[in-house]
Amino acid sequence: MAVIPVTKIHIVVHKSIKERFLSELQKEALVHITELQEKTRQTPEELARLNDALSQLSGYKKRSPLSMFFSVKRPIALDTLKAARTSYDYDKTIAELNTLRSVREQNHAQLHTLEENSRLLAAWADVNIDLATLKSLKTTDVLPVIVPSNDVWEAIREKTANIAHSVERVNTVGTKMYCFFFVKKDQSVRLRTLLIENACEIVDFKNLTGKPKELIKRFQEEHEETRAYIEKLDKKEEELARENDRLETAYDLIANEQKQTDIATTLPETARTTNIIGWVLKRNLKKLDKLVQKAQLAFYQIVEPEPDEQPPVALQNAALSTPYEMLIKLYSMPKPKEYDPTPFLAVFFPIMFGLCITDAFYGILLILISLFLMKKVSGDKSLFNILLVGGILTIVSGAIVGGWVGDLFEYIGIEPLIRFRAALTLFNPLVNPMIFIAIALGLGFIHMMLGIGIEIVDSFKNGEYGQAIFANLTWFIILPSIILYFAVFKSPIAKGILELILWLCIIGIIVGSHPEGKPNPIDQLIWGIIIWLLWYFGTSVAGNLLQFQYVIQIPKQALFAVIPLIAIEIIRFQHMKRALGKIAWGLYNLYGISSYLGVLLSYVRLMALGMVTGVIAIAINKIAWMITGIPIIGFVLVVLILIPSHLFNLVINTLGGFIHTMRLQYIEFFGRFYSGGSKPFRPFQYETDYVEIK
Repeated sequence: MAVIPVTKIHIVVHKSIKERFLSELQKEALVHITELQEKTRQTPEELARLNDALSQLSGYKKRSPLSMFFSVKRPIALDTLKAARTSYDYDKTIAELNTLRSVREQNHAQLHTLEENSRLLAAWADVNIDLATLKSLKTTDVLPVIVPSNDVWEAIREKTANIAHSVERVNTVGTKMYCFFFVKKDQSVRLRTLLIENACEIVDFKNLTGKPKELIKRFQEEHEETRAYIEKLDKKEEELARENDRLETAYDLIANEQKQTDIATTLPETARTTNIIGWVLKRNLKKLDKLVQKAQLAFYQIVEPEPDEQPPVALQNAALSTPYEMLIKLYSMPKPKEYDPTPFLAVFFPIMFGLCITDAFYGILLILISLFLMKKVSGDKSLFNILLVGGILTIVSGAIVGGWVGDLFEYIGIEPLIRFRAALTLFNPLVNPMIFIAIALGLGFIHMMLGIGIEIVDSFKNGEYGQAIFANLTWFIILPSIILYFAVFKSPIAKGILELILWLCIIGIIVGSHPEGKPNPIDQLIWGIIIWLLWYFGTSVAGNLLQFQYVIQIPKQALFAVIPLIAIEIIRFQHMKRALGKIAWGLYNLYGISSYLGVLLSYVRLMALGMVTGVIAIAINKIAWMITGIPIIGFVLVVLILIPSHLFNLVINTLGGFIHTMRLQYIEFFGRFYSGGSKPFRPFQYETDYVEIK
């Protein structure tokens, strides 16, 4: 209904009860704290350890598909949350998890080493000597070398001809040759250099001792033992995963305790007191009174905000409108003296959303899905309430246009269903699309006029009377008057009255709609008469070409009155300049009628989206029914096509309908009167990641 009034308060608390008072304040969620000192905040070690433990156990947590898209929290009592520190030794669990992680990392590193050594020795398995022997020769170096190809082998043979050495081939794998080069120690460096320059790889057996085949067998045994031990560690960790819920509870408790500590350390203080400055809802002042009286060593006073200080904003609406506050928060909170448009969203949003889908069965599915999500998902359920009401209006719009899973009833051929659909159908948008366009434009016109009306009220409230009358009220009268003049009234008397009204409004826009400048009212009146006369005779001439004629007829001689009026204005040249500047901007504002036309045409998207949903549904049914002739499996294939295809159509058009309906609210409706920009009212309270406080 409106923005809830807030009051700025200053609470003074004795330091001896600061923590206890803040704890109660956090529990009651009364005060939006504003004045805090700057301080670099760091995640405490205790919270970091809990977070690491939860990350370690996250793979064992059973997650529902819903948790991928929505917050699914466990309900818990506040007393149970507060007891999490004393009733559970989470430090012991964290220590066990840290030990498991450390040991497992060591064993995984060992596995990697064993695998690397096994791969290293695989090609040398036929070497029947202890690898330690290769390094024990006193005068000779033994170089294990991998030669990449036969061409390299021949090149090396030529280039090493002048170096005393011998070579023994051990194995060949593909093009690679595995060899031992025996060379005197004083020639070893030369040979190594030549081998490396020719893309050969000198193998380092590290500190491995023993015959390669025996080593490989031992590594495989150790690998199996290590893998089995890691599996035991995993099972132990899986057992500890049963503590996940309790760790999550402890995390939320400590996070809120840390939040309280952060607030406590950044509040302004004196030698003996702590100052809490912020905002409270006026309706909660009595609760704050009780809290302060209970604390005894505390008091508060209401203080005046700074001249340029903007209070945080909270909204209060009827139960049916409250879910739509979510859409306001997504856009921007209203200013304290600005009109809260939530009730209007609660009316227009579901209607427009329903027109975007236009299938009654899809509406039933939306209701069922919304009810299911309300039950399963924790936290704010505004979105599901919006979809629930949207589903109800979708049933209505779908029944009106005959959308029941497209035209599936016709294919099924059950006569009661066909008659039921026909009885509720008022028109077929594929046959009579102009009716749908008229509904969309009519709804858009009402929506647009409502926005102008709110703008008029806001202008009067803010003391902008000229803007309210000449820039807004005039359009509020002109737009419906044009429709009444050309499409509704046929009576000359009624048309004559409308002509007078339209002329007055048009002249009002031209001479008074621009907010800048303060010309003399006499000059505005004179120029208003001049412009009206020129307008009348100019449009009369144009009307003759289009076979249009005003009901009110004025003698042509009246046009000569323009000459003395202009002469008067020339004499009053200094005053005339101010009036002409305002009139020039007024003429530009009159061109704004094209923007209203653009706004109105934006609502045709409702018809387009509604027809797209229906056409896709009909196409799905037609494609599915093409395969009914296949023996035995034909019916099964039809079901397999219909269900996922219609679900996809529902999801994609629900998303499109929601987004486009939001666009119409945010751009076409809010653009008339709403600016927003306030900070939301966020009281100091418990905030959790894993549990929901009941």
